[in-house]
Amino acid sequence: MKINDLAIFVEVAKAQSLRQAARQLGIHPGTLSKTIKRIEEHYQHEMFSRIGGNWALTSAGETLFQRAIELIEVNEKIERELGKPRRPHLRVSGPNAVLSYFLPGLMHQFIAAQPQATIETKTAHDLSMLLKHDVDLALICQLNDQPPSERQIVAKKLRKVTFVTAANLNHPLVSRSGQVTPIEQVLQHPFIVPSQPFYGKMEEQRSPDGWHDEHFSRLISARVDNTAALIALINARPLLAYLPDYIAHEHKLHVIKTSGCPYTCEQSLWLCQHKQRQHYWMQIFD
Repeated sequence: MKINDLAIFVEVAKAQSLRQAARQLGIHPGTLSKTIKRIEEHYQHEMFSRIGGNWALTSAGETLFQRAIELIEVNEKIERELGKPRRPHLRVSGPNAVLSYFLPGLMHQFIAAQPQATIETKTAHDLSMLLKHDVDLALICQLNDQPPSERQIVAKKLRKVTFVTAANLNHPLVSRSGQVTPIEQVLQHPFIVPSQPFYGKMEEQRSPDGWHDEHFSRLISARVDNTAALIALINARPLLAYLPDYIAHEHKLHVIKTSGCPYTCEQSLWLCQHKQRQHYWMQIFD
């Protein structure tokens, strides 16, 4: 069995349908179908159950999927050791803000070891892409201090994240530096908020930034869909934001201490890998 055929089989198994796999690989569906048929004839097992236009892996297909990933990894290691390296391509998923602030630090050691590597990011708040081998690493936020429960995943805790109320140094509340500001006074000032949860997973009934608006209603002056726009507006206008402490620290925002609100938002940030690695160089992240 050719290693290239197994590589194609893995990509088809990860896609929702043969047609989708053909588009992603740039191969005619008929050619893909012949490849899958050749694999099934070789192993004398059906690898997919055909349900309408979608394909699902059979038990034999699941076994081949895992073993094919292992073989591809071994093949890449052999090519590297024999002087025929492929250019490493690292795929990382995570929430928008988490990727923006933590990916550069993670990549420093990787690029030092693999200077010719390329990197691709994909926005995701969960492990779905990693579980399907659509990415090599996943950065996820948990609302407790426990690692992800999926058995296929190996997780390393990067840090604890605490959300804070922050503003630029010219905000009226900054004049109270060192003092605790009652929540009633804080709520008299306009906020800027995310229009989507780009800080990562949040509890149900909370706003995209983790604030309890149902109990402490804010005056919303601006909504944005990315951290760059949020920081730009905070620096340009007297706006408050409820955001992760790492963002406040990175941009030297003033953290406003408040009283009278019993709620806090905390996350734990985890770097996750699949136990079935697709590339030998993933050991850099152990």
